[in-house]
Amino acid sequence: CDSKSLHIHVMVENVVLLGGGGCCCCLFVVFVVLMIALGFKKVESSQWALQYDWWSESVKKEPLTQAGLHFVGIGNYLVTFPSTSKYCYFRNFDNSFQPDDDDVFMPPLSVRTSDGLKVTLELEFVYRLQMAKLYDLYMLVGDTGYRNTLVHVAAAAISAHATNFSAQAFYGDRGDVQGAFQAALAQELDRVLYITVVSFQLQPAHFPPKYAAAIVETQEMKQDIQVAEQENKTKVIQKQTQLFSARQLAHQIIIKAEGEAQQTLVRNQADVAQFKYRQQVLAEGYSKALNFFSSGGQDAVPNFLNYMKVEALKAHNSGQRTVKLTPVV
Repeated sequence: CDSKSLHIHVMVENVVLLGGGGCCCCLFVVFVVLMIALGFKKVESSQWALQYDWWSESVKKEPLTQAGLHFVGIGNYLVTFPSTSKYCYFRNFDNSFQPDDDDVFMPPLSVRTSDGLKVTLELEFVYRLQMAKLYDLYMLVGDTGYRNTLVHVAAAAISAHATNFSAQAFYGDRGDVQGAFQAALAQELDRVLYITVVSFQLQPAHFPPKYAAAIVETQEMKQDIQVAEQENKTKVIQKQTQLFSARQLAHQIIIKAEGEAQQTLVRNQADVAQFKYRQQVLAEGYSKALNFFSSGGQDAVPNFLNYMKVEALKAHNSGQRTVKLTPVV
């Protein structure tokens, strides 16, 4: 009986040892799978990333730009940066405005102009990180420190170049000021932080109350002057139009009068020519008639008159009137 109990006890111990070994193997497999799974990190479509090696405490220079899962190793992780364009605001917005997480939102900048006037500027610009310079940017300011550095560099560049312009330029030549600010900011951010400025927008400047009131008054006076000049131009154009119309009418009258005078002259000349021709023909006819009847002596004139009566009778319409001829004795 004792030998049977000992045999059973040994068998139980063997089963326990085998079960314990199996559990250890399962736990080891789960641990390995978990470590491998933790070695995969995801890069979003709007991100670039640098691989940080925890064991060597270093960052690989080559950035990861393809979206998806990447195996970086156990204990390692990714330092992510935005791959899309982001905004940097120096503006006053109401509570309804909600910037993105990667955007920078700061209050307006106070600067000095070339004539010493304090001006408050509201502006915004779109920037983008340079993929090839991510490692250099990380080594310079870390993974998130570039935003604070971006604000300081941008504010310093704008403040320094604001002294190149007078207060009048900020409300009269804002386009030129904006172009100069964009060029200076792009050069400075590219040199210091390896950041590209995509676009830049300068809003109307805010001046001290007295200066702002003087600007309003000046603008009103300029507007009045412009209105007066425009009215003067309008009246000049109207008078020029009237003068042109009067000249055109006078020219038309002259042309019409000259035409009528020429027409009258031609008509008179034609009438005179016709009259002269008719008189000449009549004179020639009378002369021929007298010559023809001159052979009759004293009877020439009576014979000529009889001839005229006969011709008149031939030309007369006998159906309408009766003509009585009285022979001359």
